[in-house]
Amino acid sequence: MHVPQFFVKSSDIILNTCRITGDDFRHLVAARRIRRGDNIQLRNETGSCLSGRVVEISDSFIEVTVLEELNCVHRPVEITLCMSLLKGKNFDRLIEKAVEIGVSRIIPVVSERTTPHPTDAQAKLKRWKRKALEAAKQCMTASVPEVERIHSFQEMIDASHAGIRMMAHPGSEVSMKDFLRQRRHVKAVLLVGPEGGFSQKEVDDAVHAGWACVNFGFSQLRAGTAAVVLCGIIIYEWGMSG
Repeated sequence: MHVPQFFVKSSDIILNTCRITGDDFRHLVAARRIRRGDNIQLRNETGSCLSGRVVEISDSFIEVTVLEELNCVHRPVEITLCMSLLKGKNFDRLIEKAVEIGVSRIIPVVSERTTPHPTDAQAKLKRWKRKALEAAKQCMTASVPEVERIHSFQEMIDASHAGIRMMAHPGSEVSMKDFLRQRRHVKAVLLVGPEGGFSQKEVDDAVHAGWACVNFGFSQLRAGTAAVVLCGIIIYEWGMSG
């Protein structure tokens, strides 16, 4: 049975022994039916991957003996996905898929055509962080991608970001393929609009702020689909080749 990884702090490991408590403990016992002697995988805050074995199960914790450090694949390129909010639970699903594809950070954005405008921002942020954690456990990423607070469009484009900044816009004359192949960087920042796309003023303001406006040259995709596909293209072009 596949057991997803669990995130721990280095300080939680004492003399090669780690205790798992709280929600992770309950999930392992109730959902995964973990047993003494089962193997488990741990990640610490540095991204190190550790192999362990369950040696004790009590009413409130699982004790794991760390056996060895494993060779793990790390993200080939760091992607910050700046994503305009989507209707209903679509943003929840977007976070899960973005974490699976390998993004490093997600910034929710309120743009001109975002509908509806967010309410209960703190509750939403807490849920989105939980979704990111669950997806990171399941797909064995080196760390849990950070989900930041909701940003306005203007503060998003004015913020200082490390890496190449790209705005996905079907009306751009610059193809994403050519743009990516003419340059290479270990960090990318991708800004994707809502279902209605960006307004012309938003496009102009982003370009004025130094963002590169790129199109992806094929069928018009739904916003959430476009975000995942474009992140995958960036990873392929900058992380998987050459």
